[in-house]
Amino acid sequence: MNDTKILDRNLTAGKDCDLIELDIEGMDCPSCAMKIERRLNKLDGIRIAKVDLANETAEIYIEKSGPQLFFIKNEIDKLGYKAIEQNTDEDEIIAEAEKQKARSLFKKKILTAIALSVIIVLLGMKDHLDFLSFIPMDTANWLSLPLSTIVVFWCGAKFIKGFLADIKARSAGMDSLIAIGTLSAYFYSILVMIFPEISGEHHHTVYFESAAMIITFILLGNYLEFNLKNKTHYAIKELTSLQAKKALVLRNGTESEIPVKKVKVGDIVFVKPGERIPVDGIIIEGTSSIDESMMTGESLPAERSLGDKVLGGTLNQNSYLKIKTEKAVNDSMLSKIINMVKDAQKSKPKIQRIADRVSEIFVPIVIVIAVITFFVWFSYIGQTLSYSLLKAVAVLIIACPCALGLATPIAIVLGVGKAAENKILFNNAEAIENVNKIDTILFDKTGTLTYGKFDVKNVKSINGFSSGEILKLAASIEQYSEHPVAKAIVVHYKSYDSPFYEVKNFFSTSGIGVSGEINGKKYTIGGANLLNNSNKRTGAVTSSRSISIFENNSKIGEIELSDKIKNNAPEIIKKLKHSEYEIAMITGDSKETASEIAAELGINEYKAQVLPDKKQEYVTELQNGGARVAMVGDGINDAPALSKSDLGIAIGTGQDIAIQSADVILVKGDLENILALFKISRKTISIIKQNIFWAFFYNAAAIPVAAGVFAGIGLTVSPVMASMIMALSDVVTVVLNSMRLKYMKIN
Repeated sequence: MNDTKILDRNLTAGKDCDLIELDIEGMDCPSCAMKIERRLNKLDGIRIAKVDLANETAEIYIEKSGPQLFFIKNEIDKLGYKAIEQNTDEDEIIAEAEKQKARSLFKKKILTAIALSVIIVLLGMKDHLDFLSFIPMDTANWLSLPLSTIVVFWCGAKFIKGFLADIKARSAGMDSLIAIGTLSAYFYSILVMIFPEISGEHHHTVYFESAAMIITFILLGNYLEFNLKNKTHYAIKELTSLQAKKALVLRNGTESEIPVKKVKVGDIVFVKPGERIPVDGIIIEGTSSIDESMMTGESLPAERSLGDKVLGGTLNQNSYLKIKTEKAVNDSMLSKIINMVKDAQKSKPKIQRIADRVSEIFVPIVIVIAVITFFVWFSYIGQTLSYSLLKAVAVLIIACPCALGLATPIAIVLGVGKAAENKILFNNAEAIENVNKIDTILFDKTGTLTYGKFDVKNVKSINGFSSGEILKLAASIEQYSEHPVAKAIVVHYKSYDSPFYEVKNFFSTSGIGVSGEINGKKYTIGGANLLNNSNKRTGAVTSSRSISIFENNSKIGEIELSDKIKNNAPEIIKKLKHSEYEIAMITGDSKETASEIAAELGINEYKAQVLPDKKQEYVTELQNGGARVAMVGDGINDAPALSKSDLGIAIGTGQDIAIQSADVILVKGDLENILALFKISRKTISIIKQNIFWAFFYNAAAIPVAAGVFAGIGLTVSPVMASMIMALSDVVTVVLNSMRLKYMKIN
């Protein structure tokens, strides 16, 4: 599990590689994606290529001395697909224009196929239609020939190209099945028209309408599938819409509006009321209310002023702001979140890899079954050539493995999207599976079960120091620390509007405390773990959070702080225990504090005074006992434990989350989202299993029917009916079933 955690998208295949992302048009089934992957991975200089069917994208990691982009795109084009690059705003505009052009042509082909197929069917039924009975049969057949030629070779060109590419690649996919089936019906009809005696029938029937209708129904199915798949990417579209396209910047004393992707670190950006903040940065002028709900899930606007950090994508509500850019757009929190959602949607859980392997061998097996079907009916049973051919064609058409290929990726895209909608981010799709395997949940205390927002409760002095002096000494040193306790002490001291001491040689030891020199004397500040040091052992620690301050090795004071348990924490813990999860807590606080919090939450298993680098040892201890552990922490000090756990869940808001260490990030700092995480994951995996079952069941049931196994009892399928069933099977059994994830209720 831990080997799959994503540290950096650009480091996936090594530091010496460049990542290129392409949109791929024209993929219909898993064999299409695998065909492109195989071709690209054979090219010299390509470290690894990954193609995603549901998102219609490719990620290609190219060595520095690898092939040029135009060469790679040409290789994909040779396989019958269209590769489109997107790097800049201009590329996106061009790519979108190309897509619109392709969609327009696709619609024209569908409309043409429908119109011509109707005419071909009418000509084939002329003997049953009085207004066409005057047309001789041979004439009707010759009229149908050019019309079906247009449908098969122009409207269905993608299938022919795919078939030829399959031959070159020595593989077989959906295109091969459709092309073999339609071309068999088409060329057989031409042969019957030229050499009527080969049909072996009194009436020399042609099957131009079968060839045309097969193409028409499959194109219609592709169109429905495309529209439904397009709706699955709502989460990405919603997140992308948060990104401002332009930014007003100050350069060389002049204000100018530039594309947001060209904003550099250090640029001064102006944001007017009602505009979205384009970059991650720090306010250097102005005060305003910022709507951060789309990023953090917090419904109330946050007041931000001089020195406060703001996130790109949030909304400036009521005042003019001047912001200094701290991160380029591609490195912003919003970009990281978008990339996390994309990566999770593209990654493959183990369950999909099984389906992909089955799909890869399925098509050749279907072709063999079709050939056997033909020879059994023609040679063994003694049916006519045309009847035997139709049975073989029906097998080819009805068994296209589209539903099997879409079973997992569509559900993953929707599941990840639903999670993102609820401010839950997956680092990879395997995390969705692993959520369902967890039986033990280990919580960090501070900032996870408690708010992590401390208040100074009392200041005690020892050895003749005043409480005011103790507070000043502590605040002067703690102002250099980012720890929540340090911030609480500094904020409390600032309320007295007094100056700080000058501090030299500040030093911080994670999980222990901080130190610094003031007026030539060394002061050390820390909690329970510092007191555990033999050189600074002292009396009992109070049950509330207590911070001790030492001058050299002599304790001179103590600052007591209080931290409140989150309002819904007891209820969430109770629900998780009711769902039969084992619950444990780990903290660096004193045993007294840990015992007090654990008792209030109803947690029996806990560990106290544990250093950050030792938390992973407790995770290992639980795992060695057979537990499947989910670690829930603030994502910073808990990074080693998050990485070691079977499922790392970072809970926090904004820039405090540690994307690198966790499998799942709960952007909104609400424990309620843990319940939502488990519900979404369970539902997603359930949908995937249903999809795979129905895809297998459909093919298992459809192939014998198409082959004519039940013809003796009147149960048979024509090629045209097979194309209708195939075209709608993936739409009904997979896509529509998966769409239930989009509309599921979380609460």
